[in-house]
Amino acid sequence: MKERLLVPERMDDPSLDPVEHRRALRGLRRVNLLCQTGKHLAREIIAISKQRGLNFVRVLDLGCGSGDVATDIGSRLDGKLDFSIEGWDISSTAVDAARIALKSTNERLTRGSIAFRQCDVFQATEERFDIVYCCLFLHHFSEEQAVELLKRMKGLAVQAVLVDDLVRSQLGLRLAQLGCHLLSRSPVVHFDGPQSVRAAFTENEACGLASQAGMKVLSLRRHWPERYLMRWDTPQ
Repeated sequence: MKERLLVPERMDDPSLDPVEHRRALRGLRRVNLLCQTGKHLAREIIAISKQRGLNFVRVLDLGCGSGDVATDIGSRLDGKLDFSIEGWDISSTAVDAARIALKSTNERLTRGSIAFRQCDVFQATEERFDIVYCCLFLHHFSEEQAVELLKRMKGLAVQAVLVDDLVRSQLGLRLAQLGCHLLSRSPVVHFDGPQSVRAAFTENEACGLASQAGMKVLSLRRHWPERYLMRWDTPQ
């Protein structure tokens, strides 16, 4: 069972001061850039699109934060296929930051578009997307909530679900402690990074939760630095 510790200074704390939240989001941007998170997800999206014969792919990022992963993915997809990416986050602070950072990116895109929306990921909708992913999001939930999140992703996805998250290991913890202090001055990031590793599901636990959500056949691979990428394809 994974460790749970609730404290006031976490990235997902709704009472977090907006100034500190924006500071933390800037730090997380640097972490994701170093980890090349967008590169790994973009590679899977391209592979799925080729395998399914998609000329246009509609992608949803759940818990998008400041949108840095979505914009990185968009830049990597551009020139390779036509696409739209939409990011949802419950935090208005995060969505505002994402929209500000997005302006210059959308101007450079030639074959796609990116947009962000303040939205509860569990809110009912008739919308569907080819690929639904989340990044560093699953570990914020209890086991029961995580199953509901995965069910939600399964229901939204026409082609595939992708989950990128942290490996719960001593190496991952040490890397988080070192990286978060080197890449950010935010005390929220300094605490949240290592604590997220402690709170992460193991790969076996994540696969078990996905199975409970109805995703029985899936693949999972590790990538640097101590991350895993879990993928489930809808039956053809």
